[in-house]
Amino acid sequence: MAFFDSAPFALPERSPLFKPAPRFYKGYRKLGILCEGSLEGIQKALPADFEAMSNIFEVFVMNSPEVHDVSRPEMGPRSYLEGGIVVPVRYGDLVGGHVLYEFVTTDDSLASGREVWGYPKKMADVTFSEEGSGAITATVSRLGRTLIDARFTPGDNSFDKPQLNPRIQRKRIPRADGTGYDVDQIIRNELRAPKVHSMVRGTATVNLGGSPLMDPLFELDIQRVIGAEFLIAEFFLDWGTVHRDLLAT
Repeated sequence: MAFFDSAPFALPERSPLFKPAPRFYKGYRKLGILCEGSLEGIQKALPADFEAMSNIFEVFVMNSPEVHDVSRPEMGPRSYLEGGIVVPVRYGDLVGGHVLYEFVTTDDSLASGREVWGYPKKMADVTFSEEGSGAITATVSRLGRTLIDARFTPGDNSFDKPQLNPRIQRKRIPRADGTGYDVDQIIRNELRAPKVHSMVRGTATVNLGGSPLMDPLFELDIQRVIGAEFLIAEFFLDWGTVHRDLLAT
């Protein structure tokens, strides 16, 4: 018997907002845009002790039309959209990708991503529109501000991608009395059994917005779009590992 078959998992206890991992993403459709920007802007947004590996980062917007809770198949599939920024980082001897900003359209995706793996998810409006020509337009907006505005055009293009896996996140949960943290951990998470069904490369235009007080994506200061790709693929989102418990050390 799995641990969470006999123990409470998440809140509310009678009907948790999200279910235990793993989660299967079937046929997700992702636009990834590789950009060159401000190394200073990237480093400014990173958690303490995280080091930016370069001034290259990925802007992504993704449509997940069929997400399954493997441990609770009776729930049936659900769907949501998301977008954000991933940057190559080093934490000590661990190298991978850090999700710097992430925005989603459903509360269960938001809560599970933050509470389990430490992803910095926020609710937002996300659009992902595919045209017959293969072009894609995608946007992320929140609190009346456009954060990501992108357009992809398929075409011949070749480029190298930085190492963005495993994901390395800092997971923090503040104490209720405001005196520190209940949880402060470095989490390592790797997508399991990824499989690409199709990939089309091309070019893209992308603008980053926000404000100095909230979601300052513009500080990454895109200087050049290196290239873009549209993936149709699948993977399992499984439990991660606690690479370091900062409260214990």
